[in-house]
Amino acid sequence: MKKILMALSLLALSASSIMAQTKPTKEKEALYNVSGKIEGVKDEKIFISTYNGKGFDVDSLVSTDGKFAFKGKLKYPAIYSLYLNPKKDRLNIFVQSGSILVQATKDSLNKGTVKGSALHTDWMVHRKQMEGAYALMSKGDNLYKTVQKTKDPDSVALRKTAHELFVAGEAYADSICKQFITTHPNSTISPFIINSYFMRAGSEDKAKEYYNLLAKNAKDSYYGISVKEFLDKAALVDVGRMAPAFSMADTTGNAFTLASLKGKYVLVDFWASWCAPCRKENPNVVKAYNEYRDKNFEIVGVSLDDKKNNWIKAINADKLTWVHVSDLKGWQNEAAKMYAVSAVPMNFLLDKNGKIIAKNLRSEELHKKLAELIH
Repeated sequence: MKKILMALSLLALSASSIMAQTKPTKEKEALYNVSGKIEGVKDEKIFISTYNGKGFDVDSLVSTDGKFAFKGKLKYPAIYSLYLNPKKDRLNIFVQSGSILVQATKDSLNKGTVKGSALHTDWMVHRKQMEGAYALMSKGDNLYKTVQKTKDPDSVALRKTAHELFVAGEAYADSICKQFITTHPNSTISPFIINSYFMRAGSEDKAKEYYNLLAKNAKDSYYGISVKEFLDKAALVDVGRMAPAFSMADTTGNAFTLASLKGKYVLVDFWASWCAPCRKENPNVVKAYNEYRDKNFEIVGVSLDDKKNNWIKAINADKLTWVHVSDLKGWQNEAAKMYAVSAVPMNFLLDKNGKIIAKNLRSEELHKKLAELIH
């Protein structure tokens, strides 16, 4: 649940975390010019920043009576944040090549107007459409958090209500995305939506379905190429394919090889200590492991952590007693690359010969699949 909500909230609200998990070919660099005025600002410092996949590119200047003009090279259309204080209000702008005019006020910067960017206009249309879906999903998630904190005796019913709210919001969001992509097949925003929502949520089937709705110029855009590369990599670890073999250090520093578990059903589970949805799912995985561990079933937890102490602490806290490996490279984890992991939690169920027989099994789906296979 949380994974989809995070992707949706990033798509709708955040400029700082939207990025491609793959590295597509760069488009020819163009120039941008973002200028305008912020009412209520005198000779103050104004910042503009964008996330480049590894960190933030930040530019700044001292305005003249609130007037400003930022110029720079644009490798591809992207979201930039305009702000006075990084901890306060900001205006997110979908920047494309050319001149963009901004009019805003200091006390309500996020409500400023943007002219000169057709992509920004499309993005605003989509963000407005998504508000209802986001509200439903947030309501469900907040209810779930309340149940977790209060230990309400009616928690089963409340959990069900939370799940139903979330599912309704997810279905609504999906229909909105499909409608937008269908009616805007030429817009760069369409592959951006696929990249930022469906890819980040690990929804390969939806990403493929909606990619096929794009016009050629949208497919050839930076985000279109990113989606295509994601789909090509994901196809290599589709159900029916042999699982990529890997060797990686376990918690004691000894080398573990996936091949050593041949002859068993294996769940390769990608997670991280910092991943709230992963930690929320762990009790379900523990339950499955305890039920089937003596029936030729094993789990290999592959962590996308980059700090060993955090990784070990989470393993102990969540009582995860199966095999754990990590190269402590975060999102650059070698096994994660092999398995085209673009979001966590993500898992792959392998048969006794190492063939992938299911992907991304969560909650009851995991138990149901294991019950079918292991008697």
